[in-house]
Amino acid sequence: MKAFPLTRFLCLALLLSSVILTGQQRYQGDLSSYTAAEKAWVDSVFSTLSIDGQIGQLMMIRAHSDRGADHIAHVKAEIKKYQVGGLCFFQGTPEKQLQLTNEYQALSSIPLMVSMDAEWGLGMRLPDQTISFPKQLALGAIRDNKLIYDMGAEIARQMHHMGVNVSFSPVLDVNNNPNNPVIDTRSFGEDRYNVTIKGYQYMRGLQDNGILASAKHFPGHGDTGTDSHYNLPVIAHNRARLDSLELYPFQALVRYGIGSVMAAHLQIPALDDRPNRPSSLSKPIVYDLLRKEMGFTGLVFTDGLEMKGVTNHYGNGEVEAEAIAAGSDILLLPESTADAFTAIKRYMNEGKITSADLERKVRRILLSKYRLGLRKTRTLPLDNLRGHLNTAGAYALKQTLFENAMTLVKDGERLVPINDLERGKIVSVHVGLNAPTAFSKRLDDYGQITHLNAGYNLSSADRERILAKIAEDDLVIIGLYSDGSRFREKVPVTAGVLSLLRGIDAKARMIVSVFGNPYSLAALDGSAGTVLMAYSRDEVAQDAAAQALFGANRITGRLPITASPGAVFNAGIETSASFRMGYAEPEAVGMNGNKLAAKVDLLAREAMRRKATPGMVVLAARSGKIVYEKAYGYHTYSRRKEVHTSDIYDLASVTKVCATTISIMKLVDEGKLSLDLPISNYLPGLEGSAVEFLTLRPMLAHRAGLRSWIPFYTETLNQSGKPSSQFYRKAPTGDFVVPVSENLYMHRVYLDSMWHKIYNNELPNEGQYRYSDLGFYLMAKIVDQVSGLTVDEFADRNFYRPMGLTTLTFKPLKKFPKSRIPPSENDNYFRHERVQGTVHDMGAAMLGGVSGHAGLFGTARDVATIFQMLLQEGNYGGRQYLRPETVRLFASRYTNETRRGLGFDMKQLNENRKMNLSPMASERAFGHLGFTGIAVWADPVEDLVFVALSNRTYPSMNNNTFGKLDTRLRLHTAMYESITKHSSFEDRRSVQVGKLP
Repeated sequence: MKAFPLTRFLCLALLLSSVILTGQQRYQGDLSSYTAAEKAWVDSVFSTLSIDGQIGQLMMIRAHSDRGADHIAHVKAEIKKYQVGGLCFFQGTPEKQLQLTNEYQALSSIPLMVSMDAEWGLGMRLPDQTISFPKQLALGAIRDNKLIYDMGAEIARQMHHMGVNVSFSPVLDVNNNPNNPVIDTRSFGEDRYNVTIKGYQYMRGLQDNGILASAKHFPGHGDTGTDSHYNLPVIAHNRARLDSLELYPFQALVRYGIGSVMAAHLQIPALDDRPNRPSSLSKPIVYDLLRKEMGFTGLVFTDGLEMKGVTNHYGNGEVEAEAIAAGSDILLLPESTADAFTAIKRYMNEGKITSADLERKVRRILLSKYRLGLRKTRTLPLDNLRGHLNTAGAYALKQTLFENAMTLVKDGERLVPINDLERGKIVSVHVGLNAPTAFSKRLDDYGQITHLNAGYNLSSADRERILAKIAEDDLVIIGLYSDGSRFREKVPVTAGVLSLLRGIDAKARMIVSVFGNPYSLAALDGSAGTVLMAYSRDEVAQDAAAQALFGANRITGRLPITASPGAVFNAGIETSASFRMGYAEPEAVGMNGNKLAAKVDLLAREAMRRKATPGMVVLAARSGKIVYEKAYGYHTYSRRKEVHTSDIYDLASVTKVCATTISIMKLVDEGKLSLDLPISNYLPGLEGSAVEFLTLRPMLAHRAGLRSWIPFYTETLNQSGKPSSQFYRKAPTGDFVVPVSENLYMHRVYLDSMWHKIYNNELPNEGQYRYSDLGFYLMAKIVDQVSGLTVDEFADRNFYRPMGLTTLTFKPLKKFPKSRIPPSENDNYFRHERVQGTVHDMGAAMLGGVSGHAGLFGTARDVATIFQMLLQEGNYGGRQYLRPETVRLFASRYTNETRRGLGFDMKQLNENRKMNLSPMASERAFGHLGFTGIAVWADPVEDLVFVALSNRTYPSMNNNTFGKLDTRLRLHTAMYESITKHSSFEDRRSVQVGKLP
C-alpha cells in the first residue's frame, strides 16, 4: 500500500490546539503496549476468565430503555449467563438508561463497556430529551475546525454523566454519491481533506476527554446506492481509487491515534473478490489491510450484526464467528448470543480461530476498559441528570455550530445581509412548515414581516394567491423546510414550488433559505439567485439563518458537497457582520447564564414582593447578542395581566438620550448645529430672553444653570385641584386640541405660556451642575426648527424606522393597543385618571405627548438596540448612523464633570455622592435613568448593554421603594457578576470585520 500524502492534514492539525474539558484522563488508542499497572490489571482479570468468559467479552449486545420488563430481563440474563463485555444503548430516556446502566453494571463481574451511536450527540438516540448537535454534513461547512473538537469534548462530557464509554463516531465516509441512502447527512462531505481534518478534531474531542471514538464505516461507505441495513452494497472501485479517496481519512486517523474502527458490511471486489463477502467478515480487509498494512493497533468493532447486509448471506452464529476470524474484536449486536457462542467454539475446534487469537482480542478489550476507567463498577447519580446533560453551555455550542455552518451559496443581487428595511415590505413565504416557526419568529425581531404559508404540492391557485400579495419593491424570504426525516432531511422541491419561485423572482427581490439536505440545491439551479443553505429544520438552525440574513452574524460556511453546477463543493460567499443585534445563550458570550438568571430572578421577586413595582422587564446584551430577556410580574397589583417582553413602557427621561440627544448628534454630524453657538442662532424670538446666550454643550451636561423643572400643570387647576375648564375639555373641541391624556385636551394658547416661562426663566444655577428637564424642552424645539421635523418625526425617520425599531414611538396609542402598555399611575393630582398609553410626565403631556425630555415609549429590546448602535460607535445593520467621533464626544465626560457626558449619564466618580449604576461598571459606561423605573446602560469595556423597564410609579409616583431597594443598580451589578470572560467592543469589532485564515 503506498504512503498516504498526509502532509496537508498534519499541517492543519498542528494549527489547532485545544484543552481537555471534562477532567477525564485522555484515552490512548494504541493497544499494542501496556504500562506495568495496565498489564497487572489485565493479567489479573484475564486469569479469571474461562473460554466462555473470554468469548463473552467479545459481545456487545443491544439495550433499550423504552422497552418493557421482558427486554430488561433478557439483557440481565445475557449478562449473567454469557458475561457479555458490553452494551449498545438505543432509544429511551436518559434517566431510565442510566438507571438500567447502573443495574446492568452491578450484575457484571467485569465492568461493561457501554456504547451509543452519538454521531450528533446523545440526541441521535434520545432525540426528545437531549441535545442534538448539527449532523456531520452541516459540520462539514464549518471553517473553524476547533469547533468540531469542542463538540466532541461536550459529547464526551455528557457521555460520562450517562455512564457511556464509546461513541460510534466520527463517520469518516467520503460521501460523493448524492443518492447514498444511508450515509448522506452523516458524512462531513465529499472532500477527503475536509472529512479527515474534521474527523480528526471530533476524535480528539472525544478521546482527549476520556471517551473511545470509533471511525466508521471502514473501509468507506460513502459511494453506495444501497443501505447495508437492508442489503449488501457493492463498491466496484479499483485499489488506486480506494487508496486515494475512501481509505484516506481512515489511514490518517489510524496514524494519529483513533482508538477504534468499525468494520462495515460492504462488498469490495478490489480488496476481496469472494462473492457476497461483506468487508466486516473479510480477513483481507479487516486483518491484512487494516491491521497489517495500515498498522492499526486499537479495537475493531463490527457494524451491527443484525443488518441484512451481512445476515442475508450467512446464518445465525456464522456471522459472528466469521467476523472474529476476519480480525474484529467486538461483535456489535449479535442476533443470537447463544448461536454466536456455539459457532465461535466450533470455529476454535476447527482451527479457524485459535486460542491465541482469542486471547489477543480479549486482552485488547480489557486494556481498553482499563483506559476507559472501567476497572471497577461505579454507580452514577441520577439527580438532576437532564440538568447536567442539557446545560446552557451545550446549547450555546449548538448555536455556535449552526451559526458557523450557515452557507451563502450564491447572492447575485447582493441581498445579504439585509440592510435596507425601508424599501418595500418584507414578505416571508414558508414552504413545507407553516408559520409561526422558529425562523419566522426570529425574522419578526428584525422588522415588520408579512408571513405566508404554502405546501410542497401547492396548486396554481395557491401560487397566484401568494404572488398577488407581493409587490415589485418587496423583499421575499422563502423558507424551504425539509420533510422532517431525522437522517436525510430531504427538501422535496416540486414543480409547483419551482413555478412559485420563478414567479416571485420575476416580480421582486428574493432570498431562498433551505432548511435541509444540501443535495436539494440541485433543484434550485436557475430558479433562485440568492440562496442560504441552513442544513436542517432544527429550530436552532432556523434561528441562526434568520440572524445571518439580517447580518447579526457573519456567514462563513462553505458547501461540503457538490449538488449541481450551480452549487459546487466549497461554494460560499463570506459576509461581514453588519453589527445588527443578535441572540445567543449567555455562555456563548462569556457569561454564566444560571448565575445571571438566579440573581435577576431574586431581585425581581424581591421588588414585586416589596411592592416596589408590579412588574418589570430585564434585558442583557453582550457582544452584540441579547442573552437575557425576561418579563416579571403584572401590569398592576390586581395581577390580571402578566408582563411580556413585548410590552411597551413609558421611558420617561430615557427620552433624553433615545430621542433628543441622538437627534442633536445627527444634526451636529450634518454640520447643521454647533455645540458652542448660542441657541438663539437656531430659535428665533429669543432675543432679550434669559436663555438667549445658552449653548448646547453645557445644556447637554446639565450645567447651563436652568431650573430642574417647572410644574406648569399647577397653574391650570381649579380650586378643587381638578383641571380648570378655562384650559381643558374632556374631548377635542375648538382650540382645545392639545391631547394631554385620553380624556383631557388643553387649549392651544397655553402652549405659548409654557414656552414663555421657559424662555424667561432666570438661571438660578448658572455655572453649577443642576439636572434639568428644561434644556431638553429647548433642544426638541431646536431639532424642529433646524430640521423641519419634530423630534419624534426626526428620530423616527433617521433612526427608528431604518433600524427596524417598531415600538420606539411617542403617542403609542396611535399604533398599539392599550393592553400592551403597562399603566404608569393612577393620577389623582392633575389628570384624575389612570395614565396608560399617554406620557406620565406632566409637562410632556401638556405639549401633546412629544417633548425632548419625556414622551418616548418602547420595549426593552428596542431601547437596547439604540444603545447597541451607540456602543458600536454609531454603526448598526451595515449603516453608519452617527460618526464614531461624535459618539465618543457625547459619551465622554463633560469638562471637570464626575458624572455627566453630553446628554448621557455616566458612572459617578465622586465617592461622596450616591452611585447611579453598578460600581462594577467601567468609567466609560454611559446611559440614563427614567423616573417611571427605567434604566439603560452601555459599557464599551465589557461590550455590555443592560435595560430594565418597570412602572414603579403605579399606582402612585410617591412610592419610592424601587429606589430605596436600589433595584436597578443591583440588577446592573448582576450582569457584571455573571461575566466569566472579558470581552470589549474593540475585541469584537476586530473579529467581526476580520477574515478567517
